[in-house]
Amino acid sequence: MRLTFNHLSLTEKHSGRLSMQSSMQKTPWVEPMSRKAMLGIDLGGSGFRVAAFDAESGELLTDFMQFEHGDLTGPDEILPRICAALNQIEWKGPIGLGFPGAVERKKILTAPNIGDEWLSSGVVERLESCCGGPVTLVNDADAVAIAEFNFGSGQTELGTVLTLTIGTGLGTTIHRNGELVPNLEYGLLAHPTLDGTLEEHVSGRARSANNLSLVQWAKQFQIGLNYLCQRIHPDLIILYGGIMEHWADFRGLIQAPCPIQPATHQGTAGVLGAAFVSIQYLDD
Repeated sequence: MRLTFNHLSLTEKHSGRLSMQSSMQKTPWVEPMSRKAMLGIDLGGSGFRVAAFDAESGELLTDFMQFEHGDLTGPDEILPRICAALNQIEWKGPIGLGFPGAVERKKILTAPNIGDEWLSSGVVERLESCCGGPVTLVNDADAVAIAEFNFGSGQTELGTVLTLTIGTGLGTTIHRNGELVPNLEYGLLAHPTLDGTLEEHVSGRARSANNLSLVQWAKQFQIGLNYLCQRIHPDLIILYGGIMEHWADFRGLIQAPCPIQPATHQGTAGVLGAAFVSIQYLDD
């Protein structure tokens, strides 16, 4: 069973383009449309991304805007930049925010990669004041899985789908019979044979930090994958993240007792999933 949702009307489409060093001069939406739109933000340890999508098809409706963090990643530094990006496209309405930690719908519970000051930052209220609509939080890895389950590689699977986001950490998300199990963060579990957590050995950051070749990293990843498969018993595994640019080179180096597929929306699934979450509660 998939999520049902209401629609927010979008009547104009943004035609400008922002780089990471954008001057943030206002560029209005100019192309008339009669599409239903939803907007998502994916906040990570190194930057944030913003885009609007068609609520029925998941098609990108705006430029995909990416912004790198500066030296500081606290809410007082990041939230004004997010609001400036929203002002750039003149967005007023619901927003979904993918956050790198455990969350409830309106509350941040953990922020392991960007600092505990986010826990009491009032992020929802501050963003709602600048977007004029409700803001809904979702774990960033869960947002990827939501996008893939509703618009991508997981659409045809109604068993147990394990989505792994391989990046700074290791995001782990499960859909069981169509229902999302939120905030799992299995990447923080102890590694079965080595000191430290799973993500300390199998994430994309682990490969860089330990100067591992792709073959060496794949061996480490296989150990973690075996552990997760024994614990979860998935019917389908979806892989997402920067490491997937090497998928053609390492796909033959890993295996599982079920199919392994790359995410359909590589690079955009986190923002798309957050956008989809934004329109789930409009009638509440």
